[in-house]
This record gives sequence, C-alpha cells and structure tokens, in this order.
Amino acid sequence: MRRIAPLRIFFCVSIFSYLLAENELHLVEYIEIPKELQSLRLKPDKINWSMRNSFLLLDSYNSELVLIKNSGEIQFSNVLGIRYNVHGELIWAGNSPIGIQVVDRLENEIIILDLNLNLIQNISIDFYLYPEIVQIDTWGKLFMYSSTYNGIYLFEKNYISKEPFIDFYKIFYSNYCIKDFAISKDGKLAILGCDGILSEFSQNGLRLASTPIEIFNPIFLVPLYDDWLIINSKGDCQAIYGSNKISLPKMHSEILDVAELDRSIAILTREQILVLNVR
Repeated sequence: MRRIAPLRIFFCVSIFSYLLAENELHLVEYIEIPKELQSLRLKPDKINWSMRNSFLLLDSYNSELVLIKNSGEIQFSNVLGIRYNVHGELIWAGNSPIGIQVVDRLENEIIILDLNLNLIQNISIDFYLYPEIVQIDTWGKLFMYSSTYNGIYLFEKNYISKEPFIDFYKIFYSNYCIKDFAISKDGKLAILGCDGILSEFSQNGLRLASTPIEIFNPIFLVPLYDDWLIINSKGDCQAIYGSNKISLPKMHSEILDVAELDRSIAILTREQILVLNVR
C-alpha cells in the first residue's frame, strides 16, 4: 500500500466517514493512475475488481482494457483497443467464473479473456441489443440494460434471453431511462432511474419498493450489505436504509466510476483509485 499524506487521508476519510447508520467506510488503499497511461493518451472511465489484488480499468472511448495491480504495475490486452477493432465500443469488463468478460456494445458481442487478458472466445449476442449498462451477479449471470429494447436482459450459459428480465414498457413507461443499476449478493436488483427514483426488484424480477433520491444528480449505484448506496460525481452520497442524506466535502476531482466487492468500494477519478472498507 502506498503512503498517503496525512491531509489527504483526513480529506478522503472525512468524505466517507459516518456514511451508514451502523458502519463506517475507511480509506485503506490509494493507487495513482500510472503516468504511462497518460503518455498513451488513455483515460480510464470504468473500474471493476479483478483477481490477485488488481483492478480492471476500461477506457470506453479508446476501447482499451488495462489490468492494474495495487503496486501500480499495468498490463494490456493484446486483442482489444482501437488498433484491433475500430468499430467496437467496450462498455463493461468484469470477473466471472469463466474468465474476464468484456461487453462490446456496437459489435453486440461478449469477449471472454483469461486472467492475463488473452482471448479465450467471442460470443455474439443473437439480436441487436446494443447494451449500455452491464452488471454481473454472484452466480456469474450477466444483466444488460438496453435502451433500444427498453429493458434489462439476462445472459446465462452463452445464451441471451430474448424476453426481458425486467420490461420497462410494462413496469414503467415507453421512454423510461436509467442512470445505473446494481445487483446485491442475494440477487436483488435495484435501478436508479433518470427520474431520481430508486426501484428495487426481487431475484425473480418482481418490483418490491421505490424510494426517491435526495442528492443532486445521482449517477452511481452500489450494493452495500442490506443497503443501496447512491453517489454523484461530486462525492455526495445517500444510503437508502441508513442515513437519508450525507453532505460531503467537495472532491478534488470528479468521480468517474464506483465498484463494489464484498466489504470494499473502489472509486475511480482521473488521478487515482481510492479503496474504502466497511468496518
């Protein structure tokens, strides 16, 4: 773990201390974005956890995937990036039981890599789903949001269901849009709508509850224990079943993405990755 200046520790911890009613988030790791990425004009805007104390960083504009260890060491895939596919648009990458899965929105395919980012196989999505947001559950099933088909679709065992897991036409309305969605460890799903309302669903896709969001311009949604955490790019947070609204100090730079794993949350900015644990 890299040494962090005391003022920076205080600043970061003060952002997330006393976030939940019974638990606190504490800064445990700080990783600078390597300057090598800047020299290559790469700007990661998506983050997810990987194996072996590492992270997957995705530059969706350049369709480039980078594996970064907590030591700062980086590794590139030799099958991704605009030098290999000028027409694709990578929107999500994450670990699964069959390897690292990467979703290409424009090519309508799922790319499966090994832990060293080598290609295992490409799986085509059978119809023009053009997914925009993707999440994976505990059992390795992919859930894909498509504004084209106005719903969330399930990909399991190399097969994409043509019937929506959640049909927005039936549950909401025809032009309903979302900013993010997330899946808890027990399989429940929550949707952060553009209307500023969080909607919760059961494992079977049945609607359970709806809660209005109080923070301005909510963007990110992550599960945390039996709660849902909503965060905006400034670092303002709201825990649905904990504290109603948290007023936080202004971040040094805007939050680009947030990822959750067990008791930890990783926050990506232009300059760094912050890892916070719940105690």
